Amino acid sequence: MNEEIKMRRNIKFVLLVGTALPVTAFAYLDPGTGSMLLQVILGGIAAVAVALKLFWYRIIAFLGFKKKVPTEDETD
Repeated sequence: MNEEIKMRRNIKFVLLVGTALPVTAFAYLDPGTGSMLLQVILGGIAAVAVALKLFWYRIIAFLGFKKKVPTEDETD
């Protein structure tokens, strides 16, 4: 068990150091890349907005903000 913990710690250390070191990327990003990223971001925002619109009443009811509508039996 102790060796497994040491191995996990070593893996985490190697991943941390590997991602923290700057590496030169030999890549070309054309002007269309920025447009594509903008479309992805706007599409994600639109998807979240549609999902909220579709499930709005369920979300409000789950959070307890919706007031209970009295039935005919309760009004008498």
